[in-house]
Amino acid sequence: MFLNTKRKVNLNGVILMFSTFFCAVFATIQLNPITTREKNNQVPCNTHGSRAAVINGGDTKLSVEQRFMRPRPPNAYCVRIEACSELLTTSPSVEKYETRPFSVGGFNWTFFLQPSGNKTNLGTWISAYVTIDPSGLVGENREVYADLKFLVYSKAYDQYLTSIDTEMRRFHQFRTTWGTPNFIRHFDFNAKDKEYIFDNDQCVFGVDISVYPYFNKWEVLSIDKTVYGPKSWKLKKFSTLIKDFYMSDEFSIGGKKWALKVYPNGNGTGEGNSLSLYVILSGSQTLKPYEKVYVRAKLRVLDQKQSKHLEKPILTWFNTTGESAGFDQFVSFTDLQNPAKGFIVNDTLSLQVEFEATSSTNYYSISPAQFLSTF
Repeated sequence: MFLNTKRKVNLNGVILMFSTFFCAVFATIQLNPITTREKNNQVPCNTHGSRAAVINGGDTKLSVEQRFMRPRPPNAYCVRIEACSELLTTSPSVEKYETRPFSVGGFNWTFFLQPSGNKTNLGTWISAYVTIDPSGLVGENREVYADLKFLVYSKAYDQYLTSIDTEMRRFHQFRTTWGTPNFIRHFDFNAKDKEYIFDNDQCVFGVDISVYPYFNKWEVLSIDKTVYGPKSWKLKKFSTLIKDFYMSDEFSIGGKKWALKVYPNGNGTGEGNSLSLYVILSGSQTLKPYEKVYVRAKLRVLDQKQSKHLEKPILTWFNTTGESAGFDQFVSFTDLQNPAKGFIVNDTLSLQVEFEATSSTNYYSISPAQFLSTF
């Protein structure tokens, strides 16, 4: 008992000693949350200079954003500002800094910064916006949908702080400017360890603009619920039929040609035990590329004595001509040959199909404005 207690005491002492040692070692290590690459003196963007412009009123509505660091530079426009602290952080700073126009997605844009664009209880923020040239918002291009990202380069990390506007923005004649009032705080922008201002007072801002083009091809799927009379087909001398299957004459329903197909001796799982019955989309016609035809119908074997017909529903899509839909085991031979059922009278079998709904598809190449005018 005494030896066990002694071992426990010694073990606790060893643990305490090693814990003290490792704490002292780790306390001397400086942790960096982001791994950085080797620094160099190369400036990441080299665009033409921008001009200062008088502010005409920017949107101060806060947007939903996500922020992260990324190595990839902006895809739409980039501006390098020399004498950065003079223009952006000196109080009072310039009211607005606007780039020259640039083209993205077939439209002209400008990118502008407001050095003291917004003030909150967290401090003063640099705001970033883009404006679309309203002269391009005419005709079929009366509105433009775009995703926006605003970026500022950090030399310390050799990456871009990226702010994503998580909502797709709709630009039109009455709303030509979107952006973020709270892009980066002066406190963070001036932080020495981030090096947003670097190499003799330079800084780099940029913007991604992803324009979503309008569709110009579309289709219309129409469901035809016209009440069509049932199509009937009589097979006479049924007991003498020797072919594997028989086809009815073609008939037209919903702008398509159809036929009934019957296997007197059964097909598939019905072979040798049941009559098989199908409706077929005739192969004598051609469907449009990728066209599908919707069908809701009823197949029947008629009771010619008491009108207690055997009926089974079909609800399916036809993808190709020559395709059929129906039942391998529509009616068993036992029921088919039972005189009380009335399915065969005077050696005649009477079949029927009744369409309740079909579809048609039309394809168009058309402008969005023309498309909307069709409603």
